[in-house]
Amino acid sequence: MSTNWIVVLTRNNLELTQGAVRSFRAQDIGGGVSIMVIDNGSTDATAAWLNTQKDLYVVYHRPARSVAESWNTALRWLFERKWISPSKAIGPEADYALVVNNDVVLRPDTYRWLVEDGGGFVTAVGTRERAKIENHLPPDPEKKRPHPDFSCYLIRRSTWNTVGPFDENFKIAYVEDQDYHLRMHRAGVHAEALELPFLHLGAQTVKAVPTEDRKRILEQAAKNREYFKQKYGFDSGGEEYYQQFGTPPPPEPDARI
Repeated sequence: MSTNWIVVLTRNNLELTQGAVRSFRAQDIGGGVSIMVIDNGSTDATAAWLNTQKDLYVVYHRPARSVAESWNTALRWLFERKWISPSKAIGPEADYALVVNNDVVLRPDTYRWLVEDGGGFVTAVGTRERAKIENHLPPDPEKKRPHPDFSCYLIRRSTWNTVGPFDENFKIAYVEDQDYHLRMHRAGVHAEALELPFLHLGAQTVKAVPTEDRKRILEQAAKNREYFKQKYGFDSGGEEYYQQFGTPPPPEPDARI
């Protein structure tokens, strides 16, 4: 089993998950990859398909859990060896893990470049334009950006040990990433994005759920933003938020690469 772990959180959108997994399997990093799927309450054919994929390490969350809790489940597993059951032990602690959405396609050299960068928290940069991921020029280290993209991030165990787990007070989804970015910054961990594009369709889970579930997710997102403001005294993603880093906001997704 490879020590190059990829963690992906899924909820429905089977076709997108299949495309993402194909791109994970195609990674050219030495030693290959091991793929952990956290299936977060899928109600389509996702679970049935995952059961047929013998090379995937699958965890089923029934009922669904938040993004923060799901990421913590996987990273505690890999970095601290805290298991759901003793039978699921999978070797020594990992030094790093690549955490990716299921609505993405990675170019084959993505994992390799993120590891070779050596940073404690380094990401690729999402784009909605497929053509931009077909150019496999090496990323220019001089063009790193100070704002990470949490749809495809490499986190090292040293960063996890320094910063700790994601804040599970952010329920369902949204804002847990901005909270973690700020916590990393305050802990002295540099979080950067390489000039390394990946296809990211974006918000596909929200788009695929029934109207009532979508309403519940968006209402909770508003509560998460309010919790962030209570925690820090300013809005997430606002001008004062970016002042914490001394940098301007990142460009819009399709202008990033």
